[in-house]
Formats: sequence, C-alpha cells, structure tokens
Amino acid sequence: MSTGVEKQSPEDLRDLAAYAERMAEWMEAEAQRELEQRADQSATETPDEWEDDEWEDAVDDAREDADIPASKGTLTTKTIDGRDYWYLQWREGSKIKSQYVAPVVPADNE
Repeated sequence: MSTGVEKQSPEDLRDLAAYAERMAEWMEAEAQRELEQRADQSATETPDEWEDDEWEDAVDDAREDADIPASKGTLTTKTIDGRDYWYLQWREGSKIKSQYVAPVVPADNE
C-alpha cells in the first residue's frame, strides 16, 4: 500500500486523508447508534434466571464500578471458558469499554 500512496500527488493525499477522516467518523457514529439501539431493546428487562431486585442491584453495582450513568451502557453477554456472563458495554471516544455485571445464570440457580 505504501508504494501506491507514495506515488500520489499532495492534493490527492489530502483528499484521501479527508475521505478517511469522514469514513472514520461515520463508522464511529454507526457503532454508537448500534450500541444505543441495543440499549433501548434491553435497558431494564430482568433476565428469566434472575429475581428483579437482585438483577437491578447487579446492574446498578456495575454502573457504579464503571462510573457511568444509568442512561449509558448496553447489556450484552460474553462466553468465557464455556460460561456465559453479562457485561455492560459503552463507547468512550473511539473505544468500546466493558464492565462485568454478573453470570447469566446466578450461582443459586445452578
């Protein structure tokens, strides 16, 4: 790639850089829209395996640990070593951050 780029005129390189910047902004905005859409879908629903109060406490504790407001963060699951866990995910600039919430199946339900 570098040999092709090196052959470009300064004007073409500036145009390419501007295009790349617009593309990066669009991709970040699209990722943010996706996170917000998922957050709207699963904002406060308690999973079947959990009691309402216990679930709310687990989510509140995770938000507090992550230092994010209740309006921020999407609940998602991750599988680690064959077990499923709930995590909050949110965007900070161009990075997606995660905070552990709880196992998908509480210990007392196993």
